[in-house]
Formats: sequence, structure tokens, C-alpha cells
Amino acid sequence: MKPNGVTHGNPELTLNHQQSALKIENLVAGYEQRVLLRNLFLCVPGPAFVAIVGHNGCGKTTLFRTLTGQLPYQGTISVQGRDLRAVRRPAAEGLLAYLPQRSSVGFSITVRELVVMGRYRHQRLLSAYGPADYTLAEAALVRVGAAHLVRRDFTLLSGGEQQLVWLAQLSLQDSPLCLLDEPTQQLDVYYRRRIFRLMRDWVETEGKTVLCITHDLDNLPDMPGYLLNLSSPVPQLQPLSRATVAAARAWLEDEASLVPTSIPPA
Repeated sequence: MKPNGVTHGNPELTLNHQQSALKIENLVAGYEQRVLLRNLFLCVPGPAFVAIVGHNGCGKTTLFRTLTGQLPYQGTISVQGRDLRAVRRPAAEGLLAYLPQRSSVGFSITVRELVVMGRYRHQRLLSAYGPADYTLAEAALVRVGAAHLVRRDFTLLSGGEQQLVWLAQLSLQDSPLCLLDEPTQQLDVYYRRRIFRLMRDWVETEGKTVLCITHDLDNLPDMPGYLLNLSSPVPQLQPLSRATVAAARAWLEDEASLVPTSIPPA
């Protein structure tokens, strides 16, 4: 890959925490003609919420694709203390759960049947889902406030309703690390607020670590956790607050932030 991105990181700026949910050291990742993440250092304590912001093309989704094993990388990544290189399929092994930016279903299926698929890694090959699995699926729908949708055709739901269903399915994967790529994209104010409350609940009551790529800065000041701006010259975790969100907004709205910063590789 030819370097064509921002140098990201400094080991001295890494958050020091004994029990890290995610630890990244000197990460280099991207595509054949363009490196989007260079020398990224990151240590995320668990449980925690991390809002990942930045311009389009700064490497947010690239980071998630790297964590899920879809892209090769240089450097070291560990999830819950496990070296990611030693894990063939992180999601299938329950190490993490991933909700991509665009999820769709091209056939008719009830919400109940779609949500229960979150139990796939607990099933034996070719075995059917049992009563206990469906009970868990229905409970997951209750937790996200979508119990009334259980018998509905998923393809006929609104965008906000569909996103709640995907989040219910994600919760059934019972993974300690959840990666959500713009979960509130194109949703109205009600559903955006509801999904942020749900992510907060996952951290505070279920002990999950949630990494959320988002452009929805308005809902971040009230979230406990951290902010990671991948468009900044040296991305690092900052406590979420009105001040840090305002600073990130000011930087992202400044035309100067669109110009890649040349920092020599470490």
C-alpha cells in the first residue's frame, strides 16, 4: 500500500488502563493505493462508550473493517486481551458484534425470525432454533422497545423500527465489544435519541464496550464515555463533554481540517 493518509497516534498519548477492552498499537490499515490509518495507538477501557467522529474518508469504517477481519493490517490489535491475529472469525467466536452502516433484507421475514438469528453461534450445524432461543429474542425486542413488532414483516417497517430490530439481534450475540457504524443515520429525532439511550444502557447495565461511528454530534454531550476524532492530526481518546464535542465540531467545520497533515511515520 502506498502511504497517502494522516499519521495517527503517539504511544505516549495512549490511555493507560490495565483491563482494556480494545488495545491498538501502531496500526497501519487501508487499501491498495491509500493508507487511511497510520500509526494509530488506542487503548479503550471496558465497559465504555466511544463515539468515533471525523470526515468521510478519514478511516472510520476502515477501522471497523480491520477489527472484523475484513482488511489486512500492520501493527497489533487485542480485544479482551486476545491477539486479533489469532482469531480467525472475531464475530463468529463472540469476541465482537458488528452492525454495518447499511443492513438490508431482500426477502419477507418476520421480526421474530430475524432477531433470533443473533443466536447463530450458539447453534449446532443445521440445528433449528428452540423455544429458549425465541424467548431470548422476544426479551431482546422488549429491551429495545420493539416488542410490538415481533410478528411484523421486517421489510414493511420504517427505517427507525428496522434499526431497533437490528440492535435487538446484535444484543443476542452477547459479545463484549459492539461496533456500530452510523446507527442513527437517516433516522428522525425520536429514534436517534432512543438508540443513544440504548447504547448507554448496554454500557451501564450490561457491561459492554460500544464503539459508535457517528455524525450525530447533537446527542453526544449527554453520553458518558469518550470521543475519538479520526480527522484530528493525532487522534486520541477524550472524555465526552459539551466542551470536547464543541471543539470537535469546530475543527470538523473548519476547511483547514480537510487538508491531510503530513507527520513523519514513527
